[in-house]
Amino acid sequence: MITKSWHCLLLLTTTSVLISSSALISTAAPVKIAQVNTEVKIDRPPLNMGSQGEKVTELQAALKLLGFYSGAVDGTYQQSTVIAVAQFQQAAGLNPSGNVDNITWQKLFPSPSNIIASPPNATSNFTTVPTQPTRATKPPTIRPTTPQNQPKPSIQPTPVNQQTPGIEYTSEGWPILNLGTSGVEVVKLQTQLQKLGFLTGKIDGDFGRTTEAAVKAAQSRYGLKPNGIVGGGTWKVFLKRTSPQR
Repeated sequence: MITKSWHCLLLLTTTSVLISSSALISTAAPVKIAQVNTEVKIDRPPLNMGSQGEKVTELQAALKLLGFYSGAVDGTYQQSTVIAVAQFQQAAGLNPSGNVDNITWQKLFPSPSNIIASPPNATSNFTTVPTQPTRATKPPTIRPTTPQNQPKPSIQPTPVNQQTPGIEYTSEGWPILNLGTSGVEVVKLQTQLQKLGFLTGKIDGDFGRTTEAAVKAAQSRYGLKPNGIVGGGTWKVFLKRTSPQR
């Protein structure tokens, strides 16, 4: 009789331990999963004039949402898309090339901050680290701009593989622009004329009478022949006027 009572007691004790161990495992496992930080990377290809497909549609939709694009979201990278991209790049502090590279994609779609899930309030084998009081941090040190760390001009000569068909370029890659020209190269010119204070109004990529008058005024101001034609010499003078003084 005594032996049978001991057997019952032993069975109850063993069952209790097994249940407790199972509960500990089931509560500890979710904590480890919650602390896993999975970083999702989206690979987007470079785009330029003539590109087509889903990524162009995504680009156009984003630019339209931001107010830079008003054309059809049709997945075709035409001149209206080039101008919209250049305007966005200008607003974002990038070189307004009109071509979408990795940096432009990053500006359009910034990566979300890495978020680590907090573990649930459950019994586990993880050690809780007490929170330390937040210490006041020093404000960042602002260094004066020096010739060594001054940024390069935002407008650079156009590489051969990015040059616009129908526009002549100098041997250095500067576009030769005049009345009637249109496209991303004119956007660059209008951007520069705005910086110099000779052009007001919307940048539309169209070298019309207003842009021609602004070019002639700037050429006269800087000792150039006021013919309204923007070649390599005019580009260099315009850019030099907005470059940091050394």
